Amino acid sequence: MTFKIFPKSGDWWFWLVTWALIVAALLGWMPGYYGVVAVSVANMAVKAVQKRSLSAFAVQTRIVYLALTLPGLWPEVRFWWYIALFAGTTMVVFFDRCTIALVLKHAPWNRDRPLQQN
Repeated sequence: MTFKIFPKSGDWWFWLVTWALIVAALLGWMPGYYGVVAVSVANMAVKAVQKRSLSAFAVQTRIVYLALTLPGLWPEVRFWWYIALFAGTTMVVFFDRCTIALVLKHAPWNRDRPLQQN
């Protein structure tokens, strides 16, 4: 796995701010949890406007990510839930790997041909 960062990309900065808010929340700054949700809403909205579609692949990934931030608002699960978000967001920010995108690319509505079965 190769270390990859893209400081010239606006998308990368959204993910970096999200990552920083997750870290802050996990270290005990409670507003960080709400910040993650707010930045995720903004990230999804900006990408939806750019793509002019809610069904664009980049928008789909952000919708799923936003949905995954919401259970973290529940105090009983937030720490452990955000540990998982921290791991996934770390992969996006520092290695340009997105588990959500890998899963979504196999969704039937995102495939232009059937997957081969081995």
